[in-house]
Amino acid sequence: MVHTFTVLLDHGIYKELDPKFRLDYCKLWKALISLDVQKILELGEQFGVGKYAKYFPLIFTGRTIDSKSALGTQISGEEKTRIKQDLNSLGMDDISSFMESLPPDFLVILRTDGLLRSILGNLGAPRHVRLLAYAKCAIYGHEEQSRLESGAINRITLQIKTSISYLHLRILIELARLLVQFNDYKHKAKDKLSWMLQKISREVLGWYKALM
Repeated sequence: MVHTFTVLLDHGIYKELDPKFRLDYCKLWKALISLDVQKILELGEQFGVGKYAKYFPLIFTGRTIDSKSALGTQISGEEKTRIKQDLNSLGMDDISSFMESLPPDFLVILRTDGLLRSILGNLGAPRHVRLLAYAKCAIYGHEEQSRLESGAINRITLQIKTSISYLHLRILIELARLLVQFNDYKHKAKDKLSWMLQKISREVLGWYKALM
């Protein structure tokens, strides 16, 4: 049986980004994935947000700028407490100042990212899928202009360097994903072992009482 679906595409969110903003945004994502604090703060100045740049990692990757958690993993309870305290210290003036200082292109980016998160969440996609997509676009998008301005030999060299950079970031993300899976398996194994020990203890105790 053939099923027919009607798909409605909303093209209202398309926008051609300013070339400099696009390159800076690519640099920002490279810095977010590697958690290059200095670069994040530097780009924050270029975007005009100043001290609020420290919230970029939290907004886009779900971890703080000084986080010890692996990329794509759940943050610790201690970090959650610090985040809550930090956000509670912000007033409406801070939020307004942050939003008003963002370039118009950045507001479009935030809206688009919110839609992507919602769609991926509804599809049940793993968190690292989004991070890998951003990493790839950031790496290749950042090198695109350099390739256009280079000769044939330099373009080949840049292509190789770009592929290596992307591979490096992909390894970071995949390692983080494997770490999450390992921790999940470890907790499940620990719970299973605890259940088995309790069961054995109850059975041994039952045998002992029967003998007595």
